[in-house]
Amino acid sequence: MRPPSPIALVVFVLVGMLPFSLRADYLKNTDLSEGFACWHGDGDPAFLDPDGTEVDDSAKGAVAVIKIPLSKGELRAVYQQYETKDNPKGLHFHLEVYASFDFKRSSFASDYSDDINWRSTGIYYGDQETPNADFWIHDMPSTLYKLANLVPGEWVTIDCDVDVTTPADGGIVYFGVPPGVGTIYIRNASVTPQERATAERLYGEATFSRMN
Repeated sequence: MRPPSPIALVVFVLVGMLPFSLRADYLKNTDLSEGFACWHGDGDPAFLDPDGTEVDDSAKGAVAVIKIPLSKGELRAVYQQYETKDNPKGLHFHLEVYASFDFKRSSFASDYSDDINWRSTGIYYGDQETPNADFWIHDMPSTLYKLANLVPGEWVTIDCDVDVTTPADGGIVYFGVPPGVGTIYIRNASVTPQERATAERLYGEATFSRMN
């Protein structure tokens, strides 16, 4: 049997050094190659061009996205169940969100939960809440809410880490939008395993990136 070449050894070592999170995603059909399969809730598959306009999938530069139209008087969300049979110590949530130019969340206090006093960004814990925020990640069973501000006409990247303190076979992640007008688009969603989250990373704010 021939020994592996030096190049093969280097590749093997480098792959072994990669964080496990780069090689595993608990979510399915994140590229929407199977339409809306595995996703549930108030969304539909769609395509955006680089200018943020909905187009046909054959258009130049078209990107597959999940489309969530806002509704007056009630929150809307898409969600997916995921399995974590490898018992990770922590989870990393990631996605990119685009708000249409006419996006505006409701200004009526009655459209939001009246028993919480959360800022429009940050991480909180609760159950079945409607935060007064532009967008949120809600994970169960951790009950985590990651809130984020959006910028109409721009892609916003949202990242969040959470410790897994109680072993579980999986969970459900919701991507929610408040009552209002306009449309939200989601791409590149993922839930990956992480080493135990630190307080600094746990309370990090959303980062912003312009559409290109």
